Amino acid sequence: MVTAMCTTTISTLTLASLLQDPLVQMVMRSDNVSQEDHSELLLRVQESLIARSYSPEAPLQAVV
Repeated sequence: MVTAMCTTTISTLTLASLLQDPLVQMVMRSDNVSQEDHSELLLRVQESLIARSYSPEAPLQAVV
């Protein structure tokens, strides 16, 4: 699922602004998700992305 954000610029995107985004709020209401649960999920995603960016593994390369 692709979600278009209603925020003006990506540089101003924060957890608080994301939770106040009308489209995000609509999806949260339709899925019966609380702000607390959504915040927890977003923080876990952020931690996961940070952990991946510091991964010491070398990228896979095709051998021909």
